[in-house]
Amino acid sequence: MTGPLTPEDPQPLQRAGGDAAQAEKLVKQVLRWYEARLTEARNGGHDPEQVAAWRTGRDQAADDLDQLEDADQDETVQIALVYAARLKELTES
Repeated sequence: MTGPLTPEDPQPLQRAGGDAAQAEKLVKQVLRWYEARLTEARNGGHDPEQVAAWRTGRDQAADDLDQLEDADQDETVQIALVYAARLKELTES
């Protein structure tokens, strides 16, 4: 794998164990993105609704990171694809 997964990737996870590692990496990147925004929000000046959305996103990412521990291969792939798309959306906005 040379970069993050995208939903357009056909069969993106081919290597044994690579799917779980890639999924964890993606979820952690999204989690860090939300944490950075929430840290900035502590200084004020942010829309309360946006801050609440960031908190919700962070909490969901934390839950999904925990879910990866017991996820089967199909669930792991789905989580990886969702977070690849979310990371792309967050970093391009």
